[in-house]
Amino acid sequence: MSQIYTLLLCLEGPMQSWGYRSRFDYRDTALEPTRSGVIGLICAAMGIARGEDISRFDSIRMGVCVDKEGRPERDYHTALDVIKADGSGTNTVVSYRDYLADASFTVGLQSEDLQLLQNIADALIQPKWPLFLGRKAFPLTVPPLKPGDDPKEGRLEDHLLSGDKKARVMLESPDGEKIQHDWPLCFGQRRFKPRSITTRFADRGTQS
Repeated sequence: MSQIYTLLLCLEGPMQSWGYRSRFDYRDTALEPTRSGVIGLICAAMGIARGEDISRFDSIRMGVCVDKEGRPERDYHTALDVIKADGSGTNTVVSYRDYLADASFTVGLQSEDLQLLQNIADALIQPKWPLFLGRKAFPLTVPPLKPGDDPKEGRLEDHLLSGDKKARVMLESPDGEKIQHDWPLCFGQRRFKPRSITTRFADRGTQS
């Protein structure tokens, strides 16, 4: 049996936004980091442009431990002189943008490809492009990794379901109870597919 490894990232900041069903006048946010948002963060660190192939990340299984639940907030933006669809004139358009305030997450990336996880870790420690939490205006409070934070042996469950508090954990699973359309196929063409997620809870001193 192949060895399984997990890389753990810290995603923390005063504001985060993890949209997965946004429209022009409304940009939503999930309550935890999406797969598309995390892969986008990795692409920025590695210097992978929007139109480039990202299939190398398809072998990764992702999980999220909610260390601190964020507080949902909403911003209102007004755009003046927006041209109407029929070209008959202009309108004033109010758009809504949701985000999470004061949230903190541990994201786990599981793979049998140790070299891929190590390449991701190296890039996140020394990113080629600026990193942000879902939107360019939302920087990280702390780096996602520190030097020496290398992939560890074990599955997501081994690392995310053990801890010193009861925390909500979202794990990719083929029989999950929730479907979310945020698996990126191509950022340049904005193509995504659904993924299945199950919710577990970490308990003191327990491991899966």
